[in-house]
Amino acid sequence: MPGLGDCRLQALDYHYQVEGGKYSRRPVDYPMETVNPLIIRDFSRCILCGRCVQACNEIQVNQPISFGYRGKESKIVAAGDMPLKESDCVFCGECVQVCPLGALVEKKSRYHWRPWNTEVIRTSCPYCGVGCQLNLHVKDQRIVKVIGVEDGAPNNGRLCVKGRFGYDFIYSDKRLTAPLIKENGQFRKATWDEALKLVADKFRQIIAEDGPDAVAGVSCARSINEDSHQMQKLFRAVFKTNNIDHCART
Repeated sequence: MPGLGDCRLQALDYHYQVEGGKYSRRPVDYPMETVNPLIIRDFSRCILCGRCVQACNEIQVNQPISFGYRGKESKIVAAGDMPLKESDCVFCGECVQVCPLGALVEKKSRYHWRPWNTEVIRTSCPYCGVGCQLNLHVKDQRIVKVIGVEDGAPNNGRLCVKGRFGYDFIYSDKRLTAPLIKENGQFRKATWDEALKLVADKFRQIIAEDGPDAVAGVSCARSINEDSHQMQKLFRAVFKTNNIDHCART
């Protein structure tokens, strides 16, 4: 992208030694859209290649964007030429990934990411059990951009809004760094052994007093399939109860 150092059209210009100035520049009729929290739309850089429309409509099948107007007035529109945040866009970011220019830019990586100054680390998305493959672009030990691995199953480059943009929580100063035990209305830090022993003792006490159906478990949607399987085995085989469910919220 121009300004980010990753523009395919710019690279081809350099390769074929294309010189500008042969045709006069047409003034841009549409201002840059920055009102949504995740994606910047710069219509001055759009060449109407249609890759974003195809990715949205045929790959992700969300269908909030399309070609609008005709002739020199043509542009990519959302919901009858409304801002993305007022359309049916789910902000999966697939359009950004396929854009060969800087017409679509991620707000979070703008001014922070350059393709040559980050380390690329492949990993699995932590948000659900599907196992989408990610390329994390890391700079100074912090994630600055996430891209779907286009040749990696099962997502083949596709991501949801959480997988592509939901990594800020990693660096939150509100994250717990140690187990907490509540005593006299106040939380205190504890070791893992102490916390696990307390939980195990409470389970034993409840089951002994009220039976196994007095306990229940909810598996988090961020858990991988194997962890969810182990949790249901714990409750059914060890605790002897079928009170196990799955929470879709993350």
